[in-house]
Amino acid sequence: MGLTIPVILNSVNNLSDARYAAGMGVEFMSFEADEKSDRYVDPNLFKAITSWLSGIQTVASISVLNPQTLSSIQEYYQPDYILFESIDGITQTQLNEIKCIQKISLSSTNILHQLTSLNYKIFDESSYILLDVSEWMDWKDHSDLIITLNEQYPILWELPIEQEDISFIQSLELKGIAIKGGDEQRPGWKDMDALIDILEALEEN
Repeated sequence: MGLTIPVILNSVNNLSDARYAAGMGVEFMSFEADEKSDRYVDPNLFKAITSWLSGIQTVASISVLNPQTLSSIQEYYQPDYILFESIDGITQTQLNEIKCIQKISLSSTNILHQLTSLNYKIFDESSYILLDVSEWMDWKDHSDLIITLNEQYPILWELPIEQEDISFIQSLELKGIAIKGGDEQRPGWKDMDALIDILEALEEN
């Protein structure tokens, strides 16, 4: 079993999402390592969840990557990748020593201008870019731009995707898409309908 497009499942905080997504063939699984996040996963929970998984690239997500957060993540989480939004006091040498994903969030205001004027130097410093354009409601009208950026850079796209968009997404041959995990309503019980719909639509026949 596998998916037709690589998927990163973001903000995972429960075993139900993790086990289902792993079974469906999700490639990356991201956990919030920032204590200020409302979806924070502490190192013990991270280890408890990931111990059930195999064949998954684990990702620890942090807002600001600095020497302190880098050291903490490497010591207590030991993920395959570190996802960050900005860096502070990190050298190029340190970046080169880790597998990293940089998140770039674009607002809905003049999003086309933002896409065409990104500082592409950052693409040389990261293994992947997680491009959050989840407010880009008319993205399907700009497939040429998406294809061009996708061909040039290692982008994981966070788009406002519905189940009916999957065939169109597959036609773009993206390097990856990002989906957000849900919250458990109580231990072992959660509404997974949206996640199931997307992953089943992406499943290889």
